[in-house]
Amino acid sequence: MSRFEYACGFSEGIALTQLSNARASFFELIVLIGLGVAVSAPAASAGQNECAGRASDIIRLAYPGANKADDAFLFGGATITLPTDDNVDADPRRVICRIWPAQPQLTLVAVPLMTEQSDSENEGDIELLVVDSTNPHVKQRLRLQGLMSDDAIHVESVAFDTARYQLAPGKTAFGLRVTREGSSRANPFGETTLWLFSADADGLKPVLDNIVVSENHGEWDTACAGEFNETTRTLSMGSQAKGVFADIVVTEKTTTSVATVGKDGGCQREDKTTIGNHRLRYDGSKYAVPKDLKRDE
Repeated sequence: MSRFEYACGFSEGIALTQLSNARASFFELIVLIGLGVAVSAPAASAGQNECAGRASDIIRLAYPGANKADDAFLFGGATITLPTDDNVDADPRRVICRIWPAQPQLTLVAVPLMTEQSDSENEGDIELLVVDSTNPHVKQRLRLQGLMSDDAIHVESVAFDTARYQLAPGKTAFGLRVTREGSSRANPFGETTLWLFSADADGLKPVLDNIVVSENHGEWDTACAGEFNETTRTLSMGSQAKGVFADIVVTEKTTTSVATVGKDGGCQREDKTTIGNHRLRYDGSKYAVPKDLKRDE
């Protein structure tokens, strides 16, 4: 059931708590990623944190001189918070790990380096580590400046995307997804952005950055009347030629929903859906992402 169906129901007596549940349902961010064909979000990104009790050892080796404080380390003016359970969505500011299915001898680690934390504003980076799956030895690392900084639009979750992004023969990328949400009930907003990284003899480097793969936003009177837009983008890898990076094909689906109060006082909804396609090509260093597909900085 859609957000507007719930909104209409609200005007007919649905309780406020039900509307709140509908709002959460409407803004469930779905990312469909695949190789050649789309696959579901659970197959593309793990919901489990696979640090398996190794997070503390990994941080000690990756950040020599870091000082342990309860469930966190202090290093260079930043706080590194260890995971407390296996749920990657429990707290986006905690370390997460994911064994890389394409190369199971390697484990991917995302380390939030928080320099400021409060209820209204956060500042921090994320450092990606590629470590040996059998010991905490760090093989590669890359720091992403400001990725954990937020304010009214807050970081809701961070997760690895380990769908098989086969860029070229013998060259596979992994992804990192960051989901952000707004706090306004009258002007709800949510989005998920995706980065892709390659890890090989050339080092750990981004090959695609900041593409918005899911976005929801709108404005309504909190009872019925309003307009909402929902966009999802499906990524699939194109065919490969020897020595050439495959194109990334992006299929975009946008649904605009408009609700109005009818003469009978009921809530009426009209939907319009459009579908488009984009092709991203590798320019020798990364995939060029059109401005209208990227997150506004």
